[in-house]
Amino acid sequence: MFMILTEPEKGLASPYSRIIFAMSISDILFSLGFLLSPFLGPKDNPDALFAIGTTGSCEAIGFLFLLGFQCLLFYIVFLTYYFMRRIKYKVTAKDFEKKEEKYLHRVIVLISLVMATTAFFAGSINPQGYGSLCGTSPYPEYCEGQTWEGEPCKRGDDQITKYLNIYGGVLAGSSLLSISLILALTSSHVYKQERALTIPARAIGDVNRRNPGEAAPENVQGEIDRNIQNRHALTKQALTQSFLYILAFIVVYFPPGIGILRIRFGNATDLPEWLFWLISLTTPFGGVFNILIYTRPKVLRLKEDYPNASFLRVFVVIVLTGGEIPSLADLRRDGPPQDEQRNNRNNLQVSDLSEEEQFNEDEMQVNESQYGLSYEMDVSAASDYLSHSRSCWRSSSS
Repeated sequence: MFMILTEPEKGLASPYSRIIFAMSISDILFSLGFLLSPFLGPKDNPDALFAIGTTGSCEAIGFLFLLGFQCLLFYIVFLTYYFMRRIKYKVTAKDFEKKEEKYLHRVIVLISLVMATTAFFAGSINPQGYGSLCGTSPYPEYCEGQTWEGEPCKRGDDQITKYLNIYGGVLAGSSLLSISLILALTSSHVYKQERALTIPARAIGDVNRRNPGEAAPENVQGEIDRNIQNRHALTKQALTQSFLYILAFIVVYFPPGIGILRIRFGNATDLPEWLFWLISLTTPFGGVFNILIYTRPKVLRLKEDYPNASFLRVFVVIVLTGGEIPSLADLRRDGPPQDEQRNNRNNLQVSDLSEEEQFNEDEMQVNESQYGLSYEMDVSAASDYLSHSRSCWRSSSS
């Protein structure tokens, strides 16, 4: 969030930045709820050793926790969906913003607020897990009319709490299924495009053999091949970013999911010690994983220019300077030697596919018709959220 707000050129100008910003806000709310729940729970709870709060404070922090939890899941799905729309269906950032983005933001916030508010006013937000978390649960925990000590349930023993728990499980499960399906569709598209990359080269050879007097100049052929490969590199990098966000989601939420399944459907009244510590160690690191993934392309880019610098130092530099949305040069991990890359950067044509700076597709279409080439120009529409503005590009190249 800090990097997006302090980035002078891009900021929140692209859908990608806005989605990441919303994910950051959601993760802050979720992490605050997870961190402060052990201290803000009711102090009369015998299971909560560090609680100094009241029922009201537990409800307040639990409300933030539930709101952040829902929004975070929704926005992770939203992010992977955005990648798919840009890569597979070639929807421009402007069209996505006008036709889809604003409505999806509203739906996510509305659903999350309604469910969190319902839990708050229904008295369903209570301490759970030995007072370690304020979430949807009866109080005292595990009571269904009576606790094992014979003490009646004080709060949350109603159908609303049960339905909210079911909703939470369905949301987590459907989120995992959705991002897996989206990743599979996007990966299949990239694989098909990668196989099609060999078609233009063969087509050029066929045309030159049939018409040796009208052979395409070598520089034109190289320009065409280079543009295709560069745009395909952006597509693969976007797919990698999407996969890493999904992997972070699994690492953070899979252990709590196991715990919920054991308690809700396995008739378990307690978590194994190993699972308790695994949840405690992985869940708070969701934001850290997102920062590492967001800065990864830029770190790799600077590491190429400064191979003697440590990854930690490069990462700190990126964070302190506000970070930047990566350009094509940021994403190139394989290619010409370092000095040749620097000399050729000004010659690379990077597309952000925006209304103001579109890739020179008209010129490429002329080349296609002149030399009989047949290939799909738009291998990827992912570089809008992965490219700098042209001014940033020229300054970084110099």
